[in-house]
Amino acid sequence: MATFDIPILPDPTENEALALFRAVEYKFPSKTLGSGKWYIPLFAAMVGGDQNEFAPLLYKHLIARPEYQASVERKALMRRIRETLLKLDKDYSFSREGWQCDEANRQRGFAWQDRLCKHNQGKIDQEFNSQKDFDWISKNISYGLYLSDHTILSEVETELTVLVGIMSQNLPRETGWHLRGTRRIGVSKEDVESIQQCVSLPTVIDYGEQC
Repeated sequence: MATFDIPILPDPTENEALALFRAVEYKFPSKTLGSGKWYIPLFAAMVGGDQNEFAPLLYKHLIARPEYQASVERKALMRRIRETLLKLDKDYSFSREGWQCDEANRQRGFAWQDRLCKHNQGKIDQEFNSQKDFDWISKNISYGLYLSDHTILSEVETELTVLVGIMSQNLPRETGWHLRGTRRIGVSKEDVESIQQCVSLPTVIDYGEQC
């Protein structure tokens, strides 16, 4: 009986990871979404795609730049990185100081979810009809606590984090929901396509070329 060896692809080296960072920054639609956002989907993709060991390398890459030389600038950068990772967190037992799981929290979460989902919300709710605990977590925690909070990451930055985190897990249905949601909060079709291409870069980039 013939046997087949499954090839195991090696993880990228640090130089290859740096080449990827540059490629994503070049590809990201910064002219329309803003120059300070390109690294957010990168952090989301690395953590969601099980390459979190490169997160410190990306941080070092960022703080070597002139715009992050002052202490106050680095603190702001770290808050944004932490917020990105927090919005990817699956441990819903953690809550923020002063947060209340009340009707106001639920309404905040519903308002943000409604902006993203619009008329598709009914179908999404049907998915949770037999899993009321997940529905409660989604509305009160995922959206009420985390995703409707835009004090550190903006609306667009928050949705970029969620979209890339979901795409990195190869979840086609949920990816479709958040692709539509990203468009509904004002991101153009062309920019959404560029973001999709940024997520796909690790599978197509020739690491032997400098970007």
